[in-house]
Formats: sequence, structure tokens, C-alpha cells
Amino acid sequence: MTKKIRINLLHPTNSAEILSVAVSDTATPKFLIAEMIRAGFIPQPNHVGQYKLRNTRTGHQLLDDQALGAGGVTDNANLSVDHATTGASPEEAAR
Repeated sequence: MTKKIRINLLHPTNSAEILSVAVSDTATPKFLIAEMIRAGFIPQPNHVGQYKLRNTRTGHQLLDDQALGAGGVTDNANLSVDHATTGASPEEAAR
């Protein structure tokens, strides 16, 4: 059964910026990141970057398509929005 949980999303570059939201415990990090970009809380990542969510209580990074509840996220959790850089593809490295 799904339930609403309240979470705090911590901005990747400004720790004073916190977005508090109530979401379903079936919401995924992929969905939340898309919504944060759409709302202007975080910018669109560049072609070698991506965002990940990390539970600050456990230190565990959440999987993109994993439901928050399944990932152990509970009510009033703080989730850090981490900006990660992926390696360049061989085609990009050759440029």
C-alpha cells in the first residue's frame, strides 16, 4: 500500500536551499530529479553529468528506478541531490 512521506531535498551546490515535499513512497529518484529540473530547483545536467539522490541518514545512493520506500526512505528523510560526472565516450574523448 502506498503512503505519502515528507522528504527534504538538499540542493547540490547550496546547502541552504532545501526543497521540502510530500510524495508517494513509490516515487522514484528519476521522477523526483525530473520534477526538480522542471521546477527550476536544479539545472539540466550537461551531456556528461547526471544527478543521483543519496539518503543522508544511511549514506546510500538510491537507484534511479527504485521506489523511495523500497530504498529505505522514511518520513522526514533528507536526500542529498548529488551531481555526478560520467566518463566521456570514446567519440567525445577523440574530439
